[in-house]
Amino acid sequence: MELEPVASSDQYRLTLQYDGTGYAGWQAQPDRPTVEAALLRALTLATGERPLLVAAGRTDAGAHAHGQVVSLRLRRAWDPRRLQAACNAHLPEDIVIRRAELVPAGFHARFSALRRTYRYLVVTDTVPAAVGRNYVWRVRGPLDLALMREIARAFEGRHDLRAFGQSPRPGGSTERTVHWVRIRRLGRQVCFEVCADAFLRGMLRSMVGALVAVGEGRVPPSVVLGSLRRPDVPRVPWPVAPARGIHQWAVEYQDVQDGRTA
Repeated sequence: MELEPVASSDQYRLTLQYDGTGYAGWQAQPDRPTVEAALLRALTLATGERPLLVAAGRTDAGAHAHGQVVSLRLRRAWDPRRLQAACNAHLPEDIVIRRAELVPAGFHARFSALRRTYRYLVVTDTVPAAVGRNYVWRVRGPLDLALMREIARAFEGRHDLRAFGQSPRPGGSTERTVHWVRIRRLGRQVCFEVCADAFLRGMLRSMVGALVAVGEGRVPPSVVLGSLRRPDVPRVPWPVAPARGIHQWAVEYQDVQDGRTA
């Protein structure tokens, strides 16, 4: 017998890490494995309740998280460490609650977030890799990092980014504030780190795809810059980076920064 969602005055914040390779994203879907469904099952088995879960962001199918934040209410009061251990005992090995804590009743994992940081990993190699292929996007390269960094700086600030993503709500605003875009080379890997107040659907994948296309010389920088200045004018499309290279890294709140910050 399925339990109905319950409400209570005890509010909890969970910080999750997960390998998204085997999941159809965060949000629960019928007949497809998702991270939300796995967490809800673990919570139900551990607590006997079926709470409403609110995530800081909805990761795509195949995307990974190092600091996903989820808020929920439970009718029974739990010591956060016991709740963490009880849920982890029922979670698959590719999903782990890294931290559980009590938070004020008004906390909301999505709306209380000040900013979010994502990392995207690209590897430049002409030969496919057998190990680690589910965590990076392989491109043949080479990439012009200096040019990519120059174009990346144009994304910083407040912009209408409709050319790079969609609002999660029909008719919602497509304006977002990008705090920084950093591009670092780590051997054959190139790490794109983007911090923003919030992300549109597909925004990170489109940004990375555009920057890589510029770095490879396949798309002129003026095309990407034009989409920032005039988002209402159709532009030549660039490839959208695959979800497997996404690593949701951290979510920052006024009281504490959750997730990985290194």
